Amino acid sequence: MSYEIIYGKQFVRLRRTGEVIPMLLAGSNNCFDIGVGGRNGRRARDWSNDRYYNRKGKISEKPDVILKNLDAELRRRIRDRYHKEDKPADIRNHFGYYASLAVGGGHCGGTSWNKYRGQYVNGIKNALMVEELENLGVHLYFHTVTWKEDSTDGIPASVDLKTEQEYFVELKKWRAWQNGNGKSFWLSFHPHDDELVLKRLREPKRRTPQEKTRVEQDHYFVLTDGYYGLVKYTSRAYRYSFSKTGGKRFMTEKAAETYRQQLVSKGRYKADIWKVERIEGNATFLV
Repeated sequence: MSYEIIYGKQFVRLRRTGEVIPMLLAGSNNCFDIGVGGRNGRRARDWSNDRYYNRKGKISEKPDVILKNLDAELRRRIRDRYHKEDKPADIRNHFGYYASLAVGGGHCGGTSWNKYRGQYVNGIKNALMVEELENLGVHLYFHTVTWKEDSTDGIPASVDLKTEQEYFVELKKWRAWQNGNGKSFWLSFHPHDDELVLKRLREPKRRTPQEKTRVEQDHYFVLTDGYYGLVKYTSRAYRYSFSKTGGKRFMTEKAAETYRQQLVSKGRYKADIWKVERIEGNATFLV
């Protein structure tokens, strides 16, 4: 069975109209890139604007219209299947099976309605302006697909769009060209390497590692049973050191006692045998 796989998303927010452009990284499960030695590579995919829930195929659309049409799609599928053996809950839980799509790979049946709808809800919430994409080195550009030389007559040049103003200027040119020959055009992201675009979009969302300060002390605290030092608990038991100084170290007595109480309250194996003890000796902590 042929179906569509959605690998990523990045909606674009337009200040002038209050609309968003749904951009999806997607491709068919039956299409593959050419791999080494002419064999099949990974499944093919590319960035393109999704107009499915827009009015009359518009490139951009109001967020509330997108979500309204999205919900109408679910109701339609439930209505069409309601009198058959499929129940509404089946369609909600396995929406991808009925819509022939999968989010993030895997089988269609593993894509629920909430998972699919979440692509649009989160896409709208995290939409970026054209200028913000420019700062990430990602650009929108218009393009078309054609196999006939005469169909390229008067076609606008595909240029990287770095501002919202440039977007509307170029959109006007492409609409004028389309009205003259009836051809279709799309939006995509540049660079053409879709994985590179995805990497650039994700990097700003990574949390900046918290800087820590190195603290030197002439003492520290451990949990010990009088002979051994507690290293850590596993799912079934615990690990220990044959010496008190080889176990888990705590900077303060309060921190050690808090950890001990947590073990006891959770009913961890023999948690009550551990007692807090101060050890004299140099220790380094990152706080």
